Amino acid sequence: MTGTERVDRRTLRYAGRRDELLDAVTAYVIEHGVAELSMRPLAKVVGVSHASLLHHFGSKENLLAEVVERMRSDTIPTELTTGDVDDPIALLRSWWSARMAPGELLRFRVMLELYVQAVLKPDQNPRFLDKFIGQWLAALESGLRAVGCPEGEVSAHATLILAQIRGLSLDLLATGDRDRVNEAFEVYVGLLTATVAGWSSAD
Repeated sequence: MTGTERVDRRTLRYAGRRDELLDAVTAYVIEHGVAELSMRPLAKVVGVSHASLLHHFGSKENLLAEVVERMRSDTIPTELTTGDVDDPIALLRSWWSARMAPGELLRFRVMLELYVQAVLKPDQNPRFLDKFIGQWLAALESGLRAVGCPEGEVSAHATLILAQIRGLSLDLLATGDRDRVNEAFEVYVGLLTATVAGWSSAD
């Protein structure tokens, strides 16, 4: 078999199946992180040529932006994006429980790595910052409006919820103290419960 034939067969492996290729790339990034990520070794691991990987994603930055989008779409509750939130506290607890699973914490670790890179070099990572912050805020704002949050407070409350969840997730990654972190989460949920009840009583 010639080198050209070998490359062609590898390139054809995901022909017409870009989603499957993105799934494979995402799984690799979640397991290995992004600090040492390089396109050529990644292409070899997922079974395509370097040229094919560039053909599908264009650049490492675009590839990572799509990985973020894939992880984000898997973790943001559908109810938040549609505004169909009947019980925001139950939804928050359910989301937190799922987020604390070991596999989900690995996803957050990758997001954290990318976030640090984007903060250090924002001009090189505009797509990531938009997806890591902007889309989550938009989803939370939609859910807050659905449960009666005053419009003038929507952005602030969405920012606070996002900051609390990310801060507690980072604490758990750093310390492994699940009981303490969960207790802190419940304290915050209690405060949020009282706030949402206040919105309801004001209607």
